[in-house]
Amino acid sequence: MKYNFLKSVTFKLIVLVSIVLLALIGASLLFNSQIDKLKKQIDNIYFGNFVPIVKLENIQDNYRKIISCRTLKYICNFKKEKNIILKEWEYYNRAYKNDKEKEVVGSVDFAIKETFRVNKLHKFKNVVKKIDYLIEYETQMAYKQRKIFVDDYKNMKDFLFFNIVSILVLSFILIAYIIYQLVKKDNQLRILNKKYKIDSITDSMTKLYNRKYFDTIFDNMPFISNANSWDCAFLMLDIDFFKQYNDTYGHDLGDETLKKVATLLKEYFNQKYEFVFRLGGEEFGVILFDIDEITVKSCLDDINKKIVELGIEHKGSKVLDVVSVSMGAIIYKPNTYISANKLYKYADECLYKSKQNGRNQYHIYKGE
Repeated sequence: MKYNFLKSVTFKLIVLVSIVLLALIGASLLFNSQIDKLKKQIDNIYFGNFVPIVKLENIQDNYRKIISCRTLKYICNFKKEKNIILKEWEYYNRAYKNDKEKEVVGSVDFAIKETFRVNKLHKFKNVVKKIDYLIEYETQMAYKQRKIFVDDYKNMKDFLFFNIVSILVLSFILIAYIIYQLVKKDNQLRILNKKYKIDSITDSMTKLYNRKYFDTIFDNMPFISNANSWDCAFLMLDIDFFKQYNDTYGHDLGDETLKKVATLLKEYFNQKYEFVFRLGGEEFGVILFDIDEITVKSCLDDINKKIVELGIEHKGSKVLDVVSVSMGAIIYKPNTYISANKLYKYADECLYKSKQNGRNQYHIYKGE
């Protein structure tokens, strides 16, 4: 349940971050398009510098008309030409000028006013030259200012591009970190769930499967046997005179003995279809799938010998001076349909028989 919840939260978080990223990219593209529009507007403004050039060319043309009149000595409307020149010049002179431009324009302004005050042909010709210079100057300034703007524009776009890339990289790093943390938490939960699952079926002291898990496996043993046509066996083991052992050596050493016996059983029955359980107290159980009677007898013989070979001192035992076990076993044949309760009862009866006959031995159920 926790895993599914975490998975759902992870998915929603990734979707949310993805939406934020897409919005960020969209906003960046929109901002970029606005910059392009701004560039066009600025282009119009700077190309607008050519409008004053048109004014200057009109002034120049009217001066040339006056010069032509004076040179060729034909009648022309001098007053009209003068008014046009002064009007166009006023428009041009009124436009924005920086300090350097004001210096250049100031000298031309003086020359224009002087032409109409002095009214000499050479003055008119001189103004035409000055206006030529002014037109060239305006053209150069227009290109120069636009070049400065284009450089600034490119720098701005590069700055924006690198910022977008940086934001995207940082965002992906953040997403990767968040996902890493979630996966880490998820793995921790998996490990904890696995641990809790193992703990729920494991005896805390001996680390064997517990009685709860035994009930699950044992209740299904007949069905598994029938389904696979396997002979299966159930072994019950009980440490001989264990109460006397605890009375003599104390419960701490008693627990150590239980652990040693459990370890031996776990190491001995370590194949795929072999399960070892602590049924309670000093009693253990073993379930073996796909096994024959000869192998079962061999296992029982080995266990009797190996427990004795542990050499765990037991002065309170009436059998040996070391710890030993008594065992009972039953072999289930496929499709004999003996219930799990009866299997347990028959194995327990065999264990009881081993104890009645002197302990440190085993009996296998032979049928009623």
